[in-house]
Amino acid sequence: MRYLILADVHANLEALEAVLAHARRVDAALCLGDLVGYGPDPNACVERIRALPKLTCVAGNHDLAAVGAYDISWFNSYAREAVLWTQKQLTAENRDFLAKLPLVQTVEGCTLVHGSLPEPMEYLLSAWEARATFQEMTTPLCLVGHTHVAEFYFQGDDAIMPQQRSLLHGGKIELEAGIRCIVNPGSIGQPRDGNPMAAYAVYDSKRRTVAVRRVPYSISAVQEKMRVANLPAMLSERLAYGR
Repeated sequence: MRYLILADVHANLEALEAVLAHARRVDAALCLGDLVGYGPDPNACVERIRALPKLTCVAGNHDLAAVGAYDISWFNSYAREAVLWTQKQLTAENRDFLAKLPLVQTVEGCTLVHGSLPEPMEYLLSAWEARATFQEMTTPLCLVGHTHVAEFYFQGDDAIMPQQRSLLHGGKIELEAGIRCIVNPGSIGQPRDGNPMAAYAVYDSKRRTVAVRRVPYSISAVQEKMRVANLPAMLSERLAYGR
């Protein structure tokens, strides 16, 4: 099976469509949460993702905030403003879909969670922090998002500390026997690793590989939509820098 891996779309339809066009043939889709928040097209993005083949999806903090199930005091002022705007835009059907998303899912030897296994809305930013997720993993592969940084962590059966590797420009990970991996495909809608191109991945369960890819899209088109929607300028401007 070839699985499309999506994370942190954040209502950026132009980036999502560019990724779907680039990915081409896949058998199923895995979504790591934060379909909405920040961007100007929450309903279109939720509906596009809902229509993907054999979708497995977990909730992100912005998804829960958009349906009133997450304390927005944790967000900065720009994110809070975008959440409140998103809450007003969502249709009842899309709100219901987001509200029912689970925090953790498992598919064919792979665990999905937005942030980390000990705390699904916690950022996983270092090899030290990855240790807790490795301790809770029951599958050889775990897929996470939330940080908007494309990277992966790996740990052998006898290793004390995991290793961390960047995937700033994409790359392929070979999933070897005796090695467990945590992979963050990066963000589709708002990358923060210094590369503004949309990031996604494809998991090939037969070949035992995860390929992270970067795709250009029309950032200016999204920025214009955000300007018209009167979303915070900072959220729009950062798209061009990948920060």
